[in-house]
Amino acid sequence: MRSALFSLGLSNRSKNPTSFMSLKVLIIGAAGNIGSKISLLFPESFELHLADRHAGEIEGRPVKALDITDYDAVLAAMQGMDAVVNLAIASSREIVTDIPLFDSDQGEEYLRFNQVTIDVNVRGAYNIFEAARAAGVKRVVYASSLTVYLGQPAYPEFNDDLPPRPANFYAVTKLFGEQLGEFFSRRHGLQTICLRFGTPHPQPEVDKYEQWLKAPVGRRTFVTYADLARAVQCALTTNGPSFGAYTIVSATDNNAFDLSKGVEIGWQPGDYCHADGSVTPVA
Repeated sequence: MRSALFSLGLSNRSKNPTSFMSLKVLIIGAAGNIGSKISLLFPESFELHLADRHAGEIEGRPVKALDITDYDAVLAAMQGMDAVVNLAIASSREIVTDIPLFDSDQGEEYLRFNQVTIDVNVRGAYNIFEAARAAGVKRVVYASSLTVYLGQPAYPEFNDDLPPRPANFYAVTKLFGEQLGEFFSRRHGLQTICLRFGTPHPQPEVDKYEQWLKAPVGRRTFVTYADLARAVQCALTTNGPSFGAYTIVSATDNNAFDLSKGVEIGWQPGDYCHADGSVTPVA
């Protein structure tokens, strides 16, 4: 399964000459929905070090406990790494029980989630960038979100050059992480690639899948785990810009997103998401 899922991305490697080098990569948030799946799709040329807020394992691979709000702990975890991938996010799953109330920007759950979001996406993101600089890590791959510009009017097409307009408070904090990356790149020479992830597909919860199908841009935000893995690997090996932000979604019909900027890091979608939820390789 691993080789089959990853095989779609091999054509991207010609655009990334360093992709066959052995890279020591710290993946933070490795036990989350995205990290636990894409870490299995990396070739052996990547020496992965997995970390999450709780210790555990992913198919026999150890995951070390790491609290990203603890700067000293983050700095210690960075030692000897070539690059770091920050997949850590503030999750609403443990807080929000009433989605309509949460979406109304009011109530106790909304306030609690915002506080967690500040801890993880603001304080945690700062600790990761600052610790990377202090430890001599050369590259940070930052998991951002499409929501940093989905607060725009209903444009027929979105692109990465649109002025950011966060769709919600969570998106505000993800945009803060992007701006941190630009600052650390410009001020300290830390290469930062921000990946604006769409909605991971397939969705494990049927209700969430149906919810996204009804959304204004619907399944056009879907991105397969194989495409996510390819994007992260391209970001880790590109000889491209010192800073950049890129939309990462899979191909669909009536695509709402201009993905052309991804060629800067050697990435284009390898999967096509159909209206019935099925996935086929891009022709």
